[in-house]
Amino acid sequence: MTAPPLPPTAEVWLRLLDTPGSLPRAMTNIYGGGLLDERAALVRAVVRRFLETHGNRPLRVFRSPGRINLRGMHVDTHGGRLNLMTHHRETVVAAAPSGDSLCHFVNLEPAYREARFDLADGLSELSGDSWTAFIGSSKVANRVRERRALPGEDWANYLEGASLRTVCGFPPESARGVLAAVGSDLPRGAALSSSAALCVSVLLAVHALNGLPAQAEALIRAEQDAEWFAGARVGMSDQGAMILGRRGSLLNAALFAEDFSLKDAAHHDWPEGWRVLVVNSHTRRALSGAQLVDYTRNRFAYSMAMHVLRRAMLETGVPPERVLAMDRLSRITPGAFGGVPGLCALLAAVPEEISLDELAERYDPPAMTETYEKYFGAVDPALRPRRIRLRGPLAFGLAESERARVFPGFLERDDAEGAGHLMSTGHDGDRVCDAHGGPYTCDLSDGALARLAETETPLSECPGAYGASSPVLDFLVDGAIEAGALGACLTGAGIAGAVLVLCREKEEGRIAEALRNRLASADYRERGGREAPLTPSELAAAVVVNRSTAGACEIVPES
Repeated sequence: MTAPPLPPTAEVWLRLLDTPGSLPRAMTNIYGGGLLDERAALVRAVVRRFLETHGNRPLRVFRSPGRINLRGMHVDTHGGRLNLMTHHRETVVAAAPSGDSLCHFVNLEPAYREARFDLADGLSELSGDSWTAFIGSSKVANRVRERRALPGEDWANYLEGASLRTVCGFPPESARGVLAAVGSDLPRGAALSSSAALCVSVLLAVHALNGLPAQAEALIRAEQDAEWFAGARVGMSDQGAMILGRRGSLLNAALFAEDFSLKDAAHHDWPEGWRVLVVNSHTRRALSGAQLVDYTRNRFAYSMAMHVLRRAMLETGVPPERVLAMDRLSRITPGAFGGVPGLCALLAAVPEEISLDELAERYDPPAMTETYEKYFGAVDPALRPRRIRLRGPLAFGLAESERARVFPGFLERDDAEGAGHLMSTGHDGDRVCDAHGGPYTCDLSDGALARLAETETPLSECPGAYGASSPVLDFLVDGAIEAGALGACLTGAGIAGAVLVLCREKEEGRIAEALRNRLASADYRERGGREAPLTPSELAAAVVVNRSTAGACEIVPES
C-alpha cells in the first residue's frame, strides 16, 4: 500500500502563499473572491511563525471562522432554536506531528506564552474516569486555575482540553502530540467566539495528525468538552456555527446536548442587499469571577425553571407523558398549550425570584446540587449566588426560541424590516439601560402576563428578562436604531463584546459612520469606564461588514 504524500513544508507553504494564484481554488471555495488577500496574510504569518519555532517541517493548515448569532441568544444549553452565521475573521493553526506525545504551541501574539504539555500525562490522569469526573478532579481544576492566574497562560487550558479530548480513548503511549503555531484576527473577548474557534481549529489539527475522522456531531460535542475543561460552561451554538457553517448562508438549528441531533438543522441563503454590521464595543468579557457568575446564573436558572414549569403543567392537568416530552425550550410553544393564554398561565405559576433553599424545599428539583456544582464549581464560593430569578429568564428563553424559529421566514420573504424588529425585540430582553441611560426592566408580573394573554400578543413580541447586556452595548444598539438601522442586538453571551446591526446595503456606510462617532464620544467612554478614547485605527476597525465564509476546515493546496 502506497503511503500518502507528505504535505508541503513550511517553506513551500510560504512560496505558495506568496505566488499569486497558487491557492485559488482551495481558498476561493472557503472565502469567496473578496477576502483572499486578507485571509492569505494571516495564514502566511502563522506558517512563518511555525517555521521560526519548529523548523522547515511538512505541515498542515487548519482554520475556524468566528460566528455571529442573529437570533437564539442564551438558549443553546436548553434546546432553544438558533440562527447562526460564520464570521470571516478566524483562527488558523499550522501543525505537524511532534514524533511523541509532547505538544508545543506558539502564538503570533507575544502576549501568549508558549504552551507545552504531554498527552501521555493527561491520559494517565484520565484513565478510568469519565470526562466530567476528570475535569472536576482537584488536580485538573488546580492546573486550570493556576494558568488563569498567570498572564499569557490561560490559552493553554483550551489547547490541552482540545488535544486531550481528541485522544481520550487512546492508550497513553499511542497519542501523537503536535508542534503548532496559532494565529487569529478574531478580537478576543468580543463575543465572536475566539475561544471556540481556537478549540475547533486545534481539534481539527489533532484529529488529522492522529489519523482520526472529524465528524460534525463528534466535533461539536468534543469542543464543548474542551471548553468545559478550561472552565467555560458553554453550550453547542458557537462550534455548531463554525463546524456546520456554509458560505453565504444562515444556519437554523436547535442543538440539545441531552438528545443531540443535527437532523433538523437547515441552511437558508442570505438575501441579496442585506448587511450585518459587526460592532466591536471594545469592552471585554472574560469568563472568570463575577462575570463567570453572570454568564452562568441564568443558564442554571433555566434548568430549575424548566422543572418548576413542568410541575405547573402537571398541576394543570397536562398528561405526564406530554410533560416528559417538554424537556427543551424549542418544544414549549404557545401551540402546545392552546395558544398564548395557556402558556402565560403556566408562566404565572413560576416564581419571579426564589432563594436556593426555598427552591429545594418547594420544588425539590432533581440533581439540584449536582447541577449547581456543574455550573458554579469553577467559581469562588464567596461569589456563588444564593438567589436566582426564574420567570424572567424562562420567559426570555421561550420567546427567544420562538423568535429564532420564525426568523428564517423573514429571509425567505425578503422582509428585512421584520427580521430587524425581531433582533431589537430580543435585545430588549437583554437590556439593562433604556435609551436615556436609565435602568430598564421588562414587566413580567402576574398582571403583565394577564394582559399578554388577553391581547394574545405573539410570544415573539415578548422580550422576556434575561439582562445580559451592558450600558455600552445598549448605547450602541440605540445608536444604530437612531441612525436608521432595521434592527440591532448583542451577540453571544453578552456582558461585553459585540453588537450586530441589520441594514440595507445602501445604508451600511452611513450607519457605520454614525456608530464610529458614537464610539468616539464622551458618553461612550463614560458608560464603558474608559479614560482614553479609542485610537483612529481602533475606530476604523470597530465596525465591519460580516462576510460569511465556509465552516471550519483544512486548507489543502492543490496537488
